[in-house]
Amino acid sequence: MLDEKYYALKEIPLFKLSSFNRLYAYLNEPKILKKLNKYQFLQKIITSFHDYDNLYLVINYYPGGNLYNYRNIKMSEEQIKFISACIIQSLTYLRKEKIISRDVKMQNIIMDSKKYLNLIDFSFAINYSDRTNKKKYIFVSPLESSPEARNYKIYDYSSDYYGLGEIIYYLIFKTYINSVKKKNNVSEILLDFNNIKNYSKSCIDFVNKLIIDDYRKRNGFNSVNELKNHSWFNNFDWKNFENKKIKSPLWFMRKKKSKCSKLLTKRKKRKKKFKYYIRLIKKYDYINKNIINKIFKSYKNMF
Repeated sequence: MLDEKYYALKEIPLFKLSSFNRLYAYLNEPKILKKLNKYQFLQKIITSFHDYDNLYLVINYYPGGNLYNYRNIKMSEEQIKFISACIIQSLTYLRKEKIISRDVKMQNIIMDSKKYLNLIDFSFAINYSDRTNKKKYIFVSPLESSPEARNYKIYDYSSDYYGLGEIIYYLIFKTYINSVKKKNNVSEILLDFNNIKNYSKSCIDFVNKLIIDDYRKRNGFNSVNELKNHSWFNNFDWKNFENKKIKSPLWFMRKKKSKCSKLLTKRKKRKKKFKYYIRLIKKYDYINKNIINKIFKSYKNMF
């Protein structure tokens, strides 16, 4: 289950959250993660525990950093396609478990040791089992969110697919769709492939079918396989890709090392809490002691 050498500890301050809805969303995250633990391309949770002030999630650590760190690097169509395939595979598993992320953005796409990208942070994810059970957004990220989210309208699985379209759009043009819409005072944008160099017609068509304002007309509304079966992915080996057997073209993505001064400051802060975390996890969480020792041994190695 654990692909990485180290583990990360996510600390959620329970009494500093701004609203009941946000508090509920964070408390729901461990349940969502547990449901998704059997899949690749998604964040893994090892365990969770709490004290009176915080909820702690022990999750697997990804060494490559998030996609946002590489957003301004010029990428080839092949590299963007690989990134898109990683996100599509993540969304395939989410839809299989009837879950909507509601927060698909570059900051939440993170690289593992095999140079594959994984979707993380399910603080705002929600179970969505029936389209007749109409829901509206409680959270909006202005630059990356879908039109239905910004306008507080009914949403669907395809709201996550708009996030994918937004990411591809940024990687090509180095700007957000919503910024362009605001600047030009328009409600919808469609790309003309005749005016775009270095990218194929099928690539631009794929983006256009994701950034449509009406979520019911978006590619993937009926099934996530509509994304996989698009002409842009003709001859793409999804079977080997799902098992991470294809060599990643994202060799250029390398996480920058922190400066010594900042790193030492972080280490001092971690050391103060280290013994406290051990006491907490043993007190509040009934799991195998060997797992506890393994987690904190690897966590301690990061100091």
